[in-house]
Amino acid sequence: MRNKILSTLILVTLWFNYAATQDNSFTGEVKDNTDQPLVGVNIAIRGLSIGTLTDENGMFKLSNIPEGSHAMTLSYVGFKTREIRLTATEGQNVTLGTFTMYEGNELLQEVTVTASRENKFSRKKTAYVSKLPLQDMKNPTVYSTVTTELLESQIVTNFDDAIVNATGISKLWEATGRAPGEGTGYFSTRGYATQPELVDGMPGFTFSAIDPSYIERIEVIKGPAATLFGSTVTSIGGLINVVTKKPYEGFGGSFTYTAGAFNMHRATLDLNTPIGKNDNIFFRINGSFLNQDSWQDAGFRNTFFVAPSLSYRVNNRLNVSLGVEYSRTEQTNPSMLFVRRGIPLASTDVNQMGVDPNKSFTSDDVTLTSPILNTRAIADYKLSDNWTSQTIFANTHSEAFGYYQYMVEGAAAAFGVLQALQGVPGIDEILFESQSLLATDAFARIFDKRDGSGTKYNLQQNFTGDFRLGKMRNRMVIGLDYVNRSTKSSVKNGNPTLVNTPTFATLLQTIQGLESLGAVPENTALGLGLQLSSFPYFDGIFTADGRVIPNSFTPNATYTPNIAQLDAIFSELPAINIETGSVTYAAYVSNVLNITDNLTAHIGLRLDHFDQEGDKNNPLDDFTKTTFSPNAGIVYQPLPNKLTLFTNYQTGFVNNNPVVNQDGSVQNFEPTKARQFEGGVKTNFLSGKLNMGISYYHITVNNTLNIDPRIPLFPNSIALAEVISQGLEFEINTSPIKGLNLRASYSYNDKKTTDAFSETTNTQYDELENRRPEDAGPAHVYNMWVDYKFEFTDNTFLKNLGVGAGFIGASEHITMNNGVTGQFTLPSYTIFNLGLYYNMEKIRVGLKVNNLTNEIYYNGWSTINAQAPRTILGTVSYKF
Repeated sequence: MRNKILSTLILVTLWFNYAATQDNSFTGEVKDNTDQPLVGVNIAIRGLSIGTLTDENGMFKLSNIPEGSHAMTLSYVGFKTREIRLTATEGQNVTLGTFTMYEGNELLQEVTVTASRENKFSRKKTAYVSKLPLQDMKNPTVYSTVTTELLESQIVTNFDDAIVNATGISKLWEATGRAPGEGTGYFSTRGYATQPELVDGMPGFTFSAIDPSYIERIEVIKGPAATLFGSTVTSIGGLINVVTKKPYEGFGGSFTYTAGAFNMHRATLDLNTPIGKNDNIFFRINGSFLNQDSWQDAGFRNTFFVAPSLSYRVNNRLNVSLGVEYSRTEQTNPSMLFVRRGIPLASTDVNQMGVDPNKSFTSDDVTLTSPILNTRAIADYKLSDNWTSQTIFANTHSEAFGYYQYMVEGAAAAFGVLQALQGVPGIDEILFESQSLLATDAFARIFDKRDGSGTKYNLQQNFTGDFRLGKMRNRMVIGLDYVNRSTKSSVKNGNPTLVNTPTFATLLQTIQGLESLGAVPENTALGLGLQLSSFPYFDGIFTADGRVIPNSFTPNATYTPNIAQLDAIFSELPAINIETGSVTYAAYVSNVLNITDNLTAHIGLRLDHFDQEGDKNNPLDDFTKTTFSPNAGIVYQPLPNKLTLFTNYQTGFVNNNPVVNQDGSVQNFEPTKARQFEGGVKTNFLSGKLNMGISYYHITVNNTLNIDPRIPLFPNSIALAEVISQGLEFEINTSPIKGLNLRASYSYNDKKTTDAFSETTNTQYDELENRRPEDAGPAHVYNMWVDYKFEFTDNTFLKNLGVGAGFIGASEHITMNNGVTGQFTLPSYTIFNLGLYYNMEKIRVGLKVNNLTNEIYYNGWSTINAQAPRTILGTVSYKF
């Protein structure tokens, strides 16, 4: 009996121990169709907060699954989502075997997982870059990605600070909000200026108002990309695509509050929820409010942003997505000092000029307001196992109204028009005064008043196929693209006060007296008065450190502009109303052909017909242009999914608007055309924990527009025969040990005008030959960010603690460079940043110091733009 009791106790104990180890779990393996394990695949149980990621061997385990029937989803960017029905039985640990995933459209609906992703600063999978779901290792196009995890680690509060994490990106201009479609910041990539004008692969106006909390990632596609994206939203150097956060299955969200230096307050909300009981409609809304004063002596920026989105899975074949983004920004004019052109410089650097970076030259009353509305509707439909259809309608509307302010150095050259009146009493004194102002650095503060809007409609149809011809696999996209763009502007510009100053009032009276004596032609005074009234309004002339320069042109000037005075003056001026329009019709095809398992060829072609209506009141600037834009690439993987050798040939074009001269003649420009050859290496070692890429590119551009260096002040466009931009780019994203993530990049660009002959003027411009254009930015650009979370500890406090540190930097930049004006150089800089955070299950607290060493530095594009000093930010986030 005793032995039976003992045996029973042992059996019961073993049973309970066995049952305790049974957690209703499922294990499995995920591979691609080449039998390679996929790392980081999202594995989730629909309707439950249960999920994980596949490990370096493609293996996964889901634990603590409730009893009953469930749907398990396998999702991976660049691959078609799979859904598997499972039945969980109490105490069973089920091995599911191997699942194969095939490449397909990027998910519009994300799936949440509870596991943290390794190498979180790398996101080298996208369906936008090539309009095909291709992994970076299989794509000959080079692109740089800034992830939401990187933005969270850096406590980024604005788009400009986010984008400079991309490889080879440097800021040229601040976000001004000055004109519909142009008010966002300008950035240089591969030697050419570009703006963020793509949202989820579709056009979107002036998107610098977007809050980083809404950004899933930023993709900077390198080089000319007209074959797939056309010319209306791209530049020769590349394009910037903002990928937004989208609805996901389940309920959740977060609220974040950030405060810091210069009275900065920012609140963001992210809320996601299912709608209804069928588990097929999901809604997400992101919103933010930012209020921040300038770090200079005046200025502010207030931005409200809201973005609701909805995803509706109609059935297994059809998915519909809707998205809206609305923002409204009121801001003062960013301080940008425009360097003179067409006349020799008085100073050649900021120290010699005596720039005071703390001077704004404005007041909080002189503002611009910019509301923006973007909408998108997307329908994805599975036609068959091999073909899918995607129909996209996108609309964007942007407005800008208020006062815009320029600080222009060398503006006194405008009075050179009076030389024709030399000999008239008083003229020599005016000319002497203007020449005295040109002998030093004197900035005229110029204003105009704007009220404009821009609208763009885009309808796009894509058919994506994955099929075989013989033994060769083809992945093809066939697309049709329609873009309708229109703008309306009402600008008040003129100077009704100049003729009333004592100097010019006396001069005009003198000329009228000479007219009566027949000493000068009749109506000379009237003509001069009209000419002076056509000058832009300026209320003062200043030194670079903010001191008022006494002069007879603005005798009552003060440092702070007067809004009441501006309103009174501009109420006298008539508005110049202009409406423009253009339509683009395009068709494109791109194919990826697997010659072997490790060798693929990429080829594409675009046919683009551009119909420019120009100013609707002036038929002289209307034109049409039809352009072909091909591309090609080769990818070879000596080590599949680990080592890629690639080369590409990409083309781009820009349709240049005609210029109607004052005499009624029209100056036409041929499209700017670009050809890029590139080659390089991409790696994906240590099971995705080490991503590196290095490439060399060579871009030849013909008929590129430039500013005539011989004409003072007012820009006059000329087309130059050839410009060459070549360089090297390197990027690394790695997570060598658990908890440590590092991102770093370096780029070198050598851009020169190699043939400065212009057919439009039949002139050789030696002043530009073999010089680096101003929009090229610094030749050397580099950055790094390291984030470490203390994973290897049992201490709860340390385990939740993380630290981040890094830098951005650039070599000196020649912001003005021609043989007439000379060279103006902005100094090199390296800016160090430091962050600290404490991350609990529901709450995250962070502290960030930007520009740790308080370095004074500048950006610019024919301008001098002072950048922010040391800034301290604190943030707290609650997740629910």
